[in-house]
Amino acid sequence: MIAMLLLLTGVGRMASAQSRPEIEIRVAPTAYPPLVAIRGVLTETPFDELLRSGFPARLHVRAEVWTIGRWFDDIHGHMEWDVVVRYDAIDRTYDVVRVVAGRLTPLGSYARFSDARAASELPYVPALAAPPRGRKSYVAVQAELQTLEVSDLDELERWLRGEASPAVRGKKNPSTALTRGVRSLASRLLGGEVRRLEAKSPAVTY
Repeated sequence: MIAMLLLLTGVGRMASAQSRPEIEIRVAPTAYPPLVAIRGVLTETPFDELLRSGFPARLHVRAEVWTIGRWFDDIHGHMEWDVVVRYDAIDRTYDVVRVVAGRLTPLGSYARFSDARAASELPYVPALAAPPRGRKSYVAVQAELQTLEVSDLDELERWLRGEASPAVRGKKNPSTALTRGVRSLASRLLGGEVRRLEAKSPAVTY
């Protein structure tokens, strides 16, 4: 257990510059809704070690569509979703799911972390309300990546056991040797792993 805490402490202080985190927003006058992708976030720090230590990562994304006004811009609609990446120590796979309005969509299970990371970066088309025709508008996106809190870990484990809906059937009980106290301490140690990104698309007229 001491070794586990040392590992988590070290992870909280380490950094890597393998890939620059960024938000990609693809907009076009002839295509709506826009396409959104969050890239390079899981490559900046050694999240593989965190996942293998029993700490799933959650990427929370909020997309907003704004119309440009003469004096002030007006928000026309918004949508939020999450991408969760966890490691199954029994199957030795990385599971990736997208959560939209409480509905879970599996994005696959992978033997390699690099493949799971690629799945977490898959583009997504949010169901944003269409802006008024003939007015210039743009899309603003905010993304936040953080390790799950203790309560979130409990909820995720309940979902994976089929006790919360909807559930992915056929999965084994993802039991862990981590105690609640250790998980609480690790959550505090990982406070430095929170990353927030923001981006805005060019203005277009639909």
